[in-house]
Amino acid sequence: MGSSSKQKWKLNSSIKIWIPEAFGLSELNTAFEDAVGYAPSREEFCHEKDDVLIYFTIDDLAEPRSVTFNCALIGFQSEIIKNITESLGAKIYDSEACCFVEV
Repeated sequence: MGSSSKQKWKLNSSIKIWIPEAFGLSELNTAFEDAVGYAPSREEFCHEKDDVLIYFTIDDLAEPRSVTFNCALIGFQSEIIKNITESLGAKIYDSEACCFVEV
């Protein structure tokens, strides 16, 4: 499971703190339309086509700050996640590995 979100680093007492920034609904819609062919209409949904199966959760559809996804980062699934992430100017955080990852 992973999460895509924009990030802003803030220095506080010599410690980097990660603060998620809102994507903007039109930016989110464009990213999904380009990657999967449609804009999300619900905060939780499943994209399934051919061999691709990705479960998405958007934290707040009105003011989205992160998109959580559940899938294996291989093949077309990896390409979809990469396209959404790049379009949003976001990074992917792997919750199992507890670090940011590249796809």
